[in-house]
Amino acid sequence: MVTVLLWIGIVLAILVMLAGVLACLVGLPGSVAVLVVSFVLSASTHWQRPPWWALLIFLGLTAVAETGDNLLSAWGTKRYGGSTKGAFWALIGGIAGALLLGWLGPLIGGLGGPLGSIAGAILAPIAGGFAGGFLGGYWYELRQGRPKDEARRAGWGAFLGRAAGSLLKAIIAATMATVTIWMLFRAGGPFSN
Repeated sequence: MVTVLLWIGIVLAILVMLAGVLACLVGLPGSVAVLVVSFVLSASTHWQRPPWWALLIFLGLTAVAETGDNLLSAWGTKRYGGSTKGAFWALIGGIAGALLLGWLGPLIGGLGGPLGSIAGAILAPIAGGFAGGFLGGYWYELRQGRPKDEARRAGWGAFLGRAAGSLLKAIIAATMATVTIWMLFRAGGPFSN
């Protein structure tokens, strides 16, 4: 019989994994959160759900997600004429923008009622992360004495690279979360008789 504590643990695990996937969209290491939850769930089921070999695959996918995110951001910046340091400042700008609008999003969204608050809490940090990425790359290249057009182009490359990296990371994290949940609930899982 499923206990209340088990239900609470499973719901919390799913919520943390969902938050991890959303965190990936703003450039934060949400795939690591999904990996940790998968590890905790596996340990609590005697390494059966998900099994240890799936955790090894998840570990590799997490490494791909986190390095791929940064490589795509750097590639986008360089592809559009920016520097490696410009890519770094695009990353810093993306995190700062996500945090800034992450705090303001629910307040601004609150004007639209409860649904506005939820939309503001989710969409504002994503928009802030992308805008901050562009502005970080643009600002750095402009400070290096580049003409505005070149700096804007590098900022745009940083934005595109960050968007591609964040999307890659979110897809990998969502896949890991989905597989973990499927393995938890498949036949013979905690909800079977």
